[in-house]
Amino acid sequence: MSTWLDAIVQFAQSHDIADSDVELLRCFAGPEPRGGPPPPPEEPWDGDFASLERARLAASLDGIATLLDEVDPPQAEMFARRLRAVDTAIASLGDDFGRLLRVGLRQRVRSILASPRSRATRIRALADFYFSYVGLHRHRRSGRNGLPLEQMVRWASWRSVQPGIEHARLDGASDLGPIHVNLLRIDPLRTRLEVEDCRDSVQRGEAFTTYVTSQGAVAAISGGFFLYSEPDIEPPSRRFDPVGLLIQRGQVLNPPVFRRGSLLIDAEGGMSIEPVSMLDTEVETEAGHRFRPSAVFNRASRHQGPPGPTAAVVGHEVIAVGPSLPIPLNGFVIPQPEDRPLAVGDRLRYRAVHGSRGPVYTGLAGGPMLLHEGQPCLHMQEEDFWGTAPPVTFSQDETGDRNLLPRMGAGLTPEGTLVLAAVDGRNLEHALGMTLGGVARLLRALGCHVATNLDGGSSKRMVVKGRALDLASTEIVSEGVATVSVRPVHTALLIFSE
Repeated sequence: MSTWLDAIVQFAQSHDIADSDVELLRCFAGPEPRGGPPPPPEEPWDGDFASLERARLAASLDGIATLLDEVDPPQAEMFARRLRAVDTAIASLGDDFGRLLRVGLRQRVRSILASPRSRATRIRALADFYFSYVGLHRHRRSGRNGLPLEQMVRWASWRSVQPGIEHARLDGASDLGPIHVNLLRIDPLRTRLEVEDCRDSVQRGEAFTTYVTSQGAVAAISGGFFLYSEPDIEPPSRRFDPVGLLIQRGQVLNPPVFRRGSLLIDAEGGMSIEPVSMLDTEVETEAGHRFRPSAVFNRASRHQGPPGPTAAVVGHEVIAVGPSLPIPLNGFVIPQPEDRPLAVGDRLRYRAVHGSRGPVYTGLAGGPMLLHEGQPCLHMQEEDFWGTAPPVTFSQDETGDRNLLPRMGAGLTPEGTLVLAAVDGRNLEHALGMTLGGVARLLRALGCHVATNLDGGSSKRMVVKGRALDLASTEIVSEGVATVSVRPVHTALLIFSE
């Protein structure tokens, strides 16, 4: 039986469209998370490409927001706007590849909306993915051969912001397409870094630039992941809760629920970038009993804990005890300590999280790791970006790291310099964004031997001396620079000059 992809392939072959371009349309075949069953069969289609094109373009994209009921209405409308903006950008291409791309987009929208779940997050990811390849095609068609990324890095002009803090910008056509990247180089011997939970500031309606200035910081970047579009955010978890490790001035605000690449700083200011998990964590009960979990189960591997005595934990609270417990979205299940079992309502304190340098004084999780010993590395399952673990945009990425997105990367050079890279995206003219592999390549060119990804997307920000430097936007931008509001920053890394 023929499918719609067969019509696509036939059209591509008769119009000299590369097989690699056709292969892109195979993404988003099935909604199951990675590690799940194979995707369902593609939709049958016995006609030719022209009839498929007529059928798919006849469908309206209006009203899609009402079908994205897994998220709140403002999110649903934003995702629908992005989709319409990408569809319009594809239509403006006016060539055969544009026709193929637009039919592919419309076909995937059709299948996603027919699926029983994950519609909102998949529509968002679909819009980003097709935007990426509209931008790359425009860049390729322009005939401008951009400079190799490594050459742009070598030619970068660094300026001193304060002693120990330098800034540079990469702006223009690269071999990855148009890029706009702000960079900071931080000397840990001349600066102080602090992690901040900014949620109270967000509740007050305070702009991130205002908050950074009020704290006396010279510079700052947005921090780690937080709950946002996950469909099953249930109490005691709340939207915007941090996902992963967050340690502020020696206090563990959020434990390392997931084993993920993290920026770690010890009490003497020594830095490392490495994965840490609950197995590296000392736990203390209200009664003063201390233990390390013998095993940890989270949503990266399963939805239900093991049989036998266990406890389910979200944040600092034990929410359930017993066998075969449901695993919370942003929590974990651990075996009960043998001598002093935990009870529902118990409050836990995380006395210390240990990295390779010892107890962590300041810590911020992101992930995945991008560089290890100078070599690119992406081990998504090893870092718990799998199953239904948040953020689902990473754990359920259907593109295999082919999405160009706004990114934030952090790396260390062998000499101990911290390098921060704020990569802009979702802007067809100025900044397509990068894959995780692209950010790894960038940080390697900047001299880093170890690096991790931090949270990117619409909440990625970089502030220097009270001014936001990046082109952050919640929207897809086809021309110029966005003037719309940006998503608030909920956790941050602040940089002070000593």
